[in-house]
Amino acid sequence: METIEPSSELALVFLEVAEAGSITAAAERLGTSKSQVSKQLSRLEALLGAQLLFRSTRKLTLTEAGHAYLGYCRRLRTLLRESAAAVRGLSGDADGTVRLTVPQMFAGAFGAELLLAFHQQYPRISVELDVSVAERDLEEDGFDLAIRSSRELPPQLVARPLFQTRDWVVAAPSLLAERGAPAEPADLARLPCVVHSRYHGGARWRFEREGRAEEVEVPHWLQVSDYSLNRKLAEAGAGFARLPDFVAEAALIGGRLARVLAGWETPARPVYLVYPKKTPQPAKSRALIDFCAQWFAAKPGRG
Repeated sequence: METIEPSSELALVFLEVAEAGSITAAAERLGTSKSQVSKQLSRLEALLGAQLLFRSTRKLTLTEAGHAYLGYCRRLRTLLRESAAAVRGLSGDADGTVRLTVPQMFAGAFGAELLLAFHQQYPRISVELDVSVAERDLEEDGFDLAIRSSRELPPQLVARPLFQTRDWVVAAPSLLAERGAPAEPADLARLPCVVHSRYHGGARWRFEREGRAEEVEVPHWLQVSDYSLNRKLAEAGAGFARLPDFVAEAALIGGRLARVLAGWETPARPVYLVYPKKTPQPAKSRALIDFCAQWFAAKPGRG
C-alpha cells in the first residue's frame, strides 16, 4: 500500500544523487542500477508533488524545490547516523571520547579532581577538555557537554543542575590589618578592590540582606578577566576581591584570604551541565552526565 509521505530511503537516494552529481555515480555508490535509481527519484517526486531535478543527457541540476529539500535530507542523514550511534552505545559498554567545554574558573577550581575521579570509574572513556572564556556552540563546534553558569540557556539544550554558587568578598590578612574590614558594603567605596572585567556587573557589586539590596561602585586600578589571577592578586594584598565561593574556598581554608561582609549575600547563580537534546544519549555521554551530578551532590555545600 502506498504511503502519503515519502520514505527515508527515497530521500536518501535523492541525497546521494544530488551529492554525486549524476544518477550513474549515485547508482555505483548505492550498489544498484541506474534504472532503479531513476524509478526511485520519479516515485519521490510524485509523492512530493514537485520536480526536484532538471535532467539532461549531460548533467543534473537541482530545481528550487530540490535545493530546499536537500537541506532536510542532509539533516535526516545526520539524525539517522546519530540515532544509530546512540543505540550502539546503549547496547555496549561506555567507551570512546567525550568532548567537554568549561569556563576557566571551573576548570581551575575542580577540573583536575573531577576528571581524575571520573577516569578511575570509567577508564575506557577519554575526555577532551576545552577550557575557554568564550561560550562554545555545542552543536556547531562538536562538543558533547558543557558546564555553564547562566540564568538563561539556549532552549535547544538540556540543562542538568549541578550546584548553586555565590560570590564572597575576600581580602588578604595583611590588607585587613592595614586598612581594616568593611562593616557595610558602602565601605568598599573607600577601599582598594580587584575587579573581574567580564562577569556579573564588573565594578558594580550588588549585595542583599533581609530583603534589602545595596549596590556599590568599587574603586579599582586594574580589571582582570580571570578569576584565578584575581585570587592571586587578592592574596598578594592588591585589594578586596569578589570571587565565586568555589574559587576562594581553598585560599580561605589555607589562611591566605579572609572573608568579609559575610552577613551580606550576593545573588545566587545556578551552575548547569548542558548538552544537546539527543534521544537516547550515547553511553559515554550518559556516564559523564550522571557522574558529574553525583560528584557535585556528594561535595559539601554543593549538592
